[in-house]
Amino acid sequence: MMNCLCANTRRAARLLTRFYEEQLRASGLTSPQFEILSALAELSRLGRPGIAQTDLAAMLGLDQTTLSRTLKLLIASGWVKRSRSTLDRRETLYGITSAGIRARHSALPHWERAQAQMREALWPDFEAALALLQGVTRAATELSAA
Repeated sequence: MMNCLCANTRRAARLLTRFYEEQLRASGLTSPQFEILSALAELSRLGRPGIAQTDLAAMLGLDQTTLSRTLKLLIASGWVKRSRSTLDRRETLYGITSAGIRARHSALPHWERAQAQMREALWPDFEAALALLQGVTRAATELSAA
């Protein structure tokens, strides 16, 4: 294996995604769907019922094409709704529906089990690993914006 941060991070991301996908499979949600629903649920909880696709993509670190494809599936499932911004009628906002909240809620125990298993596997370094990944994300964001 190359001694390369990018190659090792991509490999870890593929393996982690596969692990979480296996855990979430019984809920009927994929890992990206769960992540988007979780972000929209948190925004809704904070009193923000909708977010523009561009802002959501930036928040999640996703490209527009991937996010658009996943949003279409979530809308078709009735878990996400589209609405027009009251400030700018040209802007489309995305928000979670009550069915989306229920779908996320039913997937939550599967995600929590995956988190617990990863926490146990990485103990006592789970928090350090999480902080390191957040630092890598910040650095990559700053460097790619420069």
